[in-house]
Amino acid sequence: MSSAAAGLPQPEPDLTSAEIVRRASALRPLLLADQANVEARGTYSDEMHQRFRDAGLYRILQPRMYGGYEFDLTVFARVVMEIARGCPSTGWGFCLASAHALNAAALYSKAGQDILFGADGHFAASARGVPSGTATETPEGWVVNGQWDYCSGSPHSSHAMFGVRLIPLGGAPVGPPMFGTVTVPREQWAMLDNWRGFIGLRGSGSNSIRVEDALVPDALVSRQNFFSINIDGGTVGYHLHGNAMYSGRMFGFFQTEITSILVGIGFAALDEFELILKKKAEGPAGPPGAPGSGVDDLLRPYGLAAGLLEAARNAVISGAQSYLDYCAAGVEDAAAYAEIDDMRIQAGLQQAARMAGEAIDLLYTAAGTSTSAKDGNRLQRYFRDISMARTNPGLAYERTAVMLARRTVAERIAPDSAAPGGPRPDGAPVGAPPPGAAPVAR
Repeated sequence: MSSAAAGLPQPEPDLTSAEIVRRASALRPLLLADQANVEARGTYSDEMHQRFRDAGLYRILQPRMYGGYEFDLTVFARVVMEIARGCPSTGWGFCLASAHALNAAALYSKAGQDILFGADGHFAASARGVPSGTATETPEGWVVNGQWDYCSGSPHSSHAMFGVRLIPLGGAPVGPPMFGTVTVPREQWAMLDNWRGFIGLRGSGSNSIRVEDALVPDALVSRQNFFSINIDGGTVGYHLHGNAMYSGRMFGFFQTEITSILVGIGFAALDEFELILKKKAEGPAGPPGAPGSGVDDLLRPYGLAAGLLEAARNAVISGAQSYLDYCAAGVEDAAAYAEIDDMRIQAGLQQAARMAGEAIDLLYTAAGTSTSAKDGNRLQRYFRDISMARTNPGLAYERTAVMLARRTVAERIAPDSAAPGGPRPDGAPVGAPPPGAAPVAR
């Protein structure tokens, strides 16, 4: 029996959730000091990657059966906020590689998880759910081909998860395409050197990945569509691990990832603004009446930003807990956790991200040109990072709001207005993946 089949030991069986959050927070000085280098190299350093491994951060959402700590999503969100507070790009890259242990635990059978978590339990996977490639079934396994963009966290990933169009043995059947999820080990894919020239999140490692004729076993191909998980009766991961966290829909989870990062960036900006306030308080007073000459001019934006960020942080934790609550309800009765419920979680978390962005805008504008706009200033970096994040469709909160409203009207307010068998309220054909803004830079 392999070590994985027998169950992998946790490196630190007595590790607590409070301690793992503390460890993430303790890394902040190192993360702050390396921000510029992270941007220059396009990812966090090998040394920081090893620190994350040593601290157990990659194992937060990983099942206990495979050497993980199986902490819940609220713990993961707290850790991501702490890391992003130290370095936004590092927070993005770390989050969007380490989080997908949850997806691996949810989507794959024991045979697949034995392979994925391997002999030592280390697992980190960038993920891109958009089906930009194919998996073709053969007698020997599945042959994967394609190129996926925005695979965040790929430089330090041991695997990559992709949405694919499935072509079963004998060729594609007549009718709608079949979509699934495949996970490919690092040695079978190539990371392209194309994450350059973007306004922000330059160190997030959101490179493209190309896969050419990679043969993977059937155990690493899930017939589940990444964006439309069938939770009826509980996923295979739920039945393997007995934890409802591994039987959730995806948009609420994906949005928890992204929003945790952005709230962390907001607190990074607030930290930097506090240093500006301190310098103002300790330095000579400016000419009387000159705009922006003293501490008093900065108090209003600081207080507003602090309140926005406190609300956003609370919303992230509450949203993550709501996701867990729906997962638990869904394993008892799938109707208790419908697609529209997942959309509401996503919409709420998008509003938390919006508040973080508003806080950064306030601080960046109030600090003044010399303090915030010059190259090398951290506030400029945070403003660039949040500007980059806003281009992610996962933060298109107005579009999500319209889709949520349409879905609510069609399902709960005026259900008779939709003709049976007709198009969905969002205009998509019946049977298409659920509406929602799928994060791009993953």
